[in-house]
Amino acid sequence: MSYLERLDNTYRNSCSKRESLTILEQYIDELTREEYEVIVDSLNNHALEEIYLNERDIVLGIAQLRGEITVDEIVEIAKTI
Repeated sequence: MSYLERLDNTYRNSCSKRESLTILEQYIDELTREEYEVIVDSLNNHALEEIYLNERDIVLGIAQLRGEITVDEIVEIAKTI
């Protein structure tokens, strides 16, 4: 199953950087080291602004890194939420 197909799932929210990292850890075995590091960097950058990535955000990030979705498509999805 592609990460894009996983978007229909119900995901939990995150209200801290620690929770976001815990969510990301669920996917560590499925990610390359580079993919993991990119998501951690994104997570850290967002946390500086007190924005915490939830599981849906992480799945979207992985899908984008793997070429399953474009940034423009992510923006369109965000508009519908």
